[in-house]
Amino acid sequence: MMVAMEVKSVGVHFQDMSCMEGLSLQRVLPRRPVSLHAGNTDSCQSASCLAHQQYSQHNSSTFSATDGVFFIEYGTGAVEGTTVFDSLQLATPPITVRQQGFGLADQASIAFAVASCDGLFGLGLPALSKQGVSPPFFNMIQEELLDAPEFSIWLNKDLREGVFPAGELLLGGINRARYSGDLHYHPVIGRRYWELGLSGVKVGQKGVPPLNSSRVILDSGASLIFAGPQDADTINQAIPGMVYWEDAGLYNVSGGCAAIPSLPPLTFTIDNVDYTLSPEQYILQLPEDAPAYCVSAVMPGGADEYLVLGDSFMRAYYSVFSMSADGNNARVGLAPSV
Repeated sequence: MMVAMEVKSVGVHFQDMSCMEGLSLQRVLPRRPVSLHAGNTDSCQSASCLAHQQYSQHNSSTFSATDGVFFIEYGTGAVEGTTVFDSLQLATPPITVRQQGFGLADQASIAFAVASCDGLFGLGLPALSKQGVSPPFFNMIQEELLDAPEFSIWLNKDLREGVFPAGELLLGGINRARYSGDLHYHPVIGRRYWELGLSGVKVGQKGVPPLNSSRVILDSGASLIFAGPQDADTINQAIPGMVYWEDAGLYNVSGGCAAIPSLPPLTFTIDNVDYTLSPEQYILQLPEDAPAYCVSAVMPGGADEYLVLGDSFMRAYYSVFSMSADGNNARVGLAPSV
């Protein structure tokens, strides 16, 4: 089976998430929005939980508890709770994963109160799980629920509020209407993330000085492009007119938003294949409705050893995450989005 899920909203603000509709835990529960990147419980009384729809294990005949606990810290907050299992239904046409493990939050940081999603839908590799729980995509492979052991993500380049769909998650296949040219596939070199080899970074036609990072991670749960502080500075200092805004910890276009068309392209070279972003794609205009500041999407706050290519990159490139039928030989295919 090949199933599609439309993304409800994708933001460029620092606390926004990519949210998709159409997921429920056990059939009696309503469909709810979740982030592409598993939900909170009715026993969670934090302000963040009370601001969202909550999962109720009491309404499920297939709920199964464990004594496993988890704590996960994100860039904008943290959650903690217990690991549980229940049947998961998602997508159109519906697909059901039996006894899917997920994290049931009983505490969540206040930062999540304003999130438009009620939970997170993990798309990472199994080794990333703190409790050894297989993510839904890998369970779908094991249960032979998909036409092909792959999923693909398309994000709409039009960021205006109300534009729908803001994106698409396709489980079990590829939507050839969403990209142009050919997909270039790259082997995944990490066990926990969709991690690829970084050959270099260019501004215009000139390579930036050597970086600490030798890898990139494709992450739909990250709004921007994150690097270690030194690498973020190296890349931004190579872009003419980019100035560090110390009070905000951002890199600002010194000529203002009017200078965007004069900026050079920014290229990430992965396994000797160039993936180029125009200045309109790597510069954020804030606020969106009446831009007063234009800042670089390449921001400090990441790890020293890799760059995180989030939505600012993935809007430009259709991304296919693929495995072999036995769940091994991971690779990522990239092509320009349309």
